[in-house]
Amino acid sequence: MSRRKKASFFADGVLVVDKPAGPTSHDVVQKLRRRFKPGKLGHAGTLDPFATGALVLLFNRATRMAGLLGVGDKLYAGVIALGASTDTGDPTGQVIAEAPAPELDQDQAAAALKALEGGREQAPPAYSAAKHQGKPLYAYAREGVAVEKPPRPITVHQARLTGLAGSEIAFEMLCSRGTYVRSLAEDLARDLGTVGHLKELTRLASAPFSLGEALSLEEALDLTPEELAGRMVPLGEALARCGLPVVEVDDDLAWRLRQGEIIPRAELLGGDDFVASGPFRVEREGGLVAVLRWLEPGEKRPGRDYESIRVFPEPSEGRLHSSTSASAMGAE
Repeated sequence: MSRRKKASFFADGVLVVDKPAGPTSHDVVQKLRRRFKPGKLGHAGTLDPFATGALVLLFNRATRMAGLLGVGDKLYAGVIALGASTDTGDPTGQVIAEAPAPELDQDQAAAALKALEGGREQAPPAYSAAKHQGKPLYAYAREGVAVEKPPRPITVHQARLTGLAGSEIAFEMLCSRGTYVRSLAEDLARDLGTVGHLKELTRLASAPFSLGEALSLEEALDLTPEELAGRMVPLGEALARCGLPVVEVDDDLAWRLRQGEIIPRAELLGGDDFVASGPFRVEREGGLVAVLRWLEPGEKRPGRDYESIRVFPEPSEGRLHSSTSASAMGAE
């Protein structure tokens, strides 16, 4: 068995890449992993191979914050093609049904999109990266095995028309995390009395990160490690952009938190007027010490007002890139 290569890039943060059509999100991660050899690298939300746009990559300790960095709303631009449906719901699949496409005017197309707004239950489609027993659904679908996952709530905040050309409807959509736009395209076609599929899709934003700050994959791969670290959004700043409030502490409290000591709320806050609800970050002179979460009333335990999501060690010199031992590779 081959041993995993030692890590050599240890900067923590977020990089937004404009994923091209073709590769999977995992392919993009693998290309950057081979180029920079980070200790850990992941992403905060999959894009289908045919889709393009903002792919939020998480380096090193940021991977442990995926649950906070990837929960924002998503903004998409896309095109729905009426008249033909595919087994995948997108242009990569085989046509499985055809029907006449209605002749729509701008108002009718806009109204059809508007009808998608609001909350609904949506089950992951067969050709999706949702997991079943550790295996993505698309793997089962390719084997001809039908797997049904329970629906889950999603919200379409806004769906607006941006263009109409024959049987193709161009749109922008703001929706909650976990929304399958392919399924909504099929729903829209069905509501119009026909069939259809999602022809094009670009993710414009995965809040609070946007396509406007993204690098192309080629640009990212051409960076030096120092340039990559400079282009990343530092983890503390990324969490701040996600709305996590901050508690500033002194050296003594920072040291005690890093030693695993539970600090009483009054001492941790130091008399500050702080809303004690949900996750928050703890910093010392701009450096991230911990990410904690206030316990809700029904969760509280004696002598404890919060739980630790992540405690970060004291920053060390030379952490950007190093050829240190395998133990350093796993350090978090």
